[in-house]
Amino acid sequence: TITNKATQKSVTYQIVSEKEADLKMQKISVTSPIGKGLLGKKVGEVAEIVAPNGKVVFTIDKISV
Repeated sequence: TITNKATQKSVTYQIVSEKEADLKMQKISVTSPIGKGLLGKKVGEVAEIVAPNGKVVFTIDKISV
């Protein structure tokens, strides 16, 4: 679960392989800009991600396995 620092909106994503990715099901590819930017982060850390629509800053709220 991550929170967009600019909008304060939270969303929960599942990071999956490219074949399983389905944004409507909140499954993002490990190779997507957001997927890459979140890998290796810990709860409480900030992820600055360069997406096609510009730089987005997220706070990592929760990680589940």
